[in-house]
Amino acid sequence: ITFCNKLSIADGKEPVYSVKEGGAEIDWAGLSYGRIPTTEDDGWNGVIMDRSKNGYRLPTEMEWMWAAMGADKTSQPNTTGYAKAFAGDNGSNSIDAYAWCTTNADGKSHEAGTKAANELGLKDMSGNLWEWCWDWFGDTNGDDETVADSGELIDYQGAPSGVFRVLRGGWWGNNASFCAVSYHFGGGPPGLGGSVGFRLACS
Repeated sequence: ITFCNKLSIADGKEPVYSVKEGGAEIDWAGLSYGRIPTTEDDGWNGVIMDRSKNGYRLPTEMEWMWAAMGADKTSQPNTTGYAKAFAGDNGSNSIDAYAWCTTNADGKSHEAGTKAANELGLKDMSGNLWEWCWDWFGDTNGDDETVADSGELIDYQGAPSGVFRVLRGGWWGNNASFCAVSYHFGGGPPGLGGSVGFRLACS
């Protein structure tokens, strides 16, 4: 969220995220890396996202899922996208062409955008690095599957609270099953490591 707000300011956009420390909004432009919490922090866990702002943000889990399925308004209903083995899967192509995972990653992450794109032109939706989503982690698979099966576009916002945030897509150290479009995982918000990254959305 710090990266998103700093990039929004640098590009002349409105920061999407609000975090208060001691009752005052953080000075995002002046915030140093050393001040970002690396352990649980109530103030930062209370972050508010204002989607009416035009700045950069993490996608919601539902936005991420529709992007990975390759579904847009012109291809509704997408009744099979949720069941894809990986983003870009057409039932006969190889995951190795679309995702970095245990079969081809050689034990490391790789430069973004070096694999084939899915139907919407998006790359690395499966494999390489887990991707943070905005939502708190909850048991949303049932909700996601219902939306995918019906072809409805529902702006699902996730659980109202939680301990973990949603991670999607799998990473280079996973086998192919973790790269499935339907698979989601949870991670602690201050978590760091060589398996996690993010992509940006902008309203």
